[in-house]
Amino acid sequence: MESAHLKTTIVDGIIGPNVLYVVNPEKINTDDVLVIRKRMSSPMTTPVAEGTLQLMAGMRVTANVWGPSTPGVGKFLAHLQEMCGARVDPHANPMVSTVGLSAIASLWFSLIARGGADILMCSTAYGGTVQMTDIFDKTAARFQKHSFHIQGSAGVVPSIRAELARLAEARDQLLPTTVVFLEIPTNPDMKVPDIPELAALCSEHQRASGRQMLLLVDATFAPGSRVLRKIRDAAPDLCAMVFISMSKSVSRGLTTAGTVVANHTEEARDILRGCHEASAMLDINAKPDQMARLVENHAETEQRCQQAYNVAAAVGEQLRQAVRDITGQDMPLAFVTPEQAGAGFTTSTFSFNLPPVPGAGDEVNETLAQRYVDLLTADAKFKPCVSFGQDNGLVYATVPATSTQGAVRAEDKAKQAVGGVQLTRLSFPPACDMEGICRVLRQALAEVYA
Repeated sequence: MESAHLKTTIVDGIIGPNVLYVVNPEKINTDDVLVIRKRMSSPMTTPVAEGTLQLMAGMRVTANVWGPSTPGVGKFLAHLQEMCGARVDPHANPMVSTVGLSAIASLWFSLIARGGADILMCSTAYGGTVQMTDIFDKTAARFQKHSFHIQGSAGVVPSIRAELARLAEARDQLLPTTVVFLEIPTNPDMKVPDIPELAALCSEHQRASGRQMLLLVDATFAPGSRVLRKIRDAAPDLCAMVFISMSKSVSRGLTTAGTVVANHTEEARDILRGCHEASAMLDINAKPDQMARLVENHAETEQRCQQAYNVAAAVGEQLRQAVRDITGQDMPLAFVTPEQAGAGFTTSTFSFNLPPVPGAGDEVNETLAQRYVDLLTADAKFKPCVSFGQDNGLVYATVPATSTQGAVRAEDKAKQAVGGVQLTRLSFPPACDMEGICRVLRQALAEVYA
């Protein structure tokens, strides 16, 4: 009877423990499921997967799935608040998720539950963030995405001001919350806006539009910038939050994880409570083995970021000199200034547009950045990857337009090119073979311009 009933019942899919059984692939597109899983959740960590298999087999669980002690977690959560510049308050503990994008997904769900939100974000932000936000924009009734542009010489605050003015003109169509979502420093441009000017702009838009304003900062590139304190000093009543992808500097590259940290305002704390509820519902809270890695490695994040910035600054000068020697041209770096680094924005990363090859065709210059990265990553001291902040002695080299910005519109990425040459991005560890790295950088330059 049961089997006959199942055969006559219209079922498109069956959800089981840690698995989705797709019965009707015409109704459930598995490619779409994989994209959503990739952008909003994550696979099991290895210890959890091992423990789950042991349980399914009726075996004793020997996998390391137990978390660190409570005092260790408390110190870690307090340190996250300190690094972001928030008040240390155990009643407003940061939300920690399995991966960075799942933390942002929980925030978007929290804002939808509060009535919905307009999200204003950079057109060339991390491609995963763009794609995940696009999914919400296309499927959620109370969620709207808008973009501003900062490529080339465009200023961050003027670009945001122009878009907020456009939104204010259509205030009747705005949802209850307006979010300005900004990476600081920006990626891959490494721009740092004037924080007081940005905070004042957000406060003014809140008054003009009558909507709740949220300034959301992605501090992944400079997790110890204390940016919430800077925002509070400029605009004490402004609702602000920080997101950090912790698979980078905070964990030294040893685990994935993401966090959302609220400032002192009641609005931010209420949104954070919604993040905790959404992450519990979606089962995207960081797993015990992830928390153990984070507790073990977070303590010296600021020092590692400072050391990595020092390496990047020194190598950057060597790279610029090599370009002058080989091409006769001065190549600027998209990098934070010493003053910005002194204020806590100690990124380990810079980007640059190599000078175009004189007299060469478009194809030569359009592929110049990738050819340079390919030559660099043929050496064991470099890795062809998009990560940064790892403490493993490797330099990460990539062309953002063909890697992290995969989901970004081609016309937006094209604005990053100079003379047809796309941006190259290099990210540095706290310690490495600087002499050997500079030698490889120079040799690769000589070859691409030969």
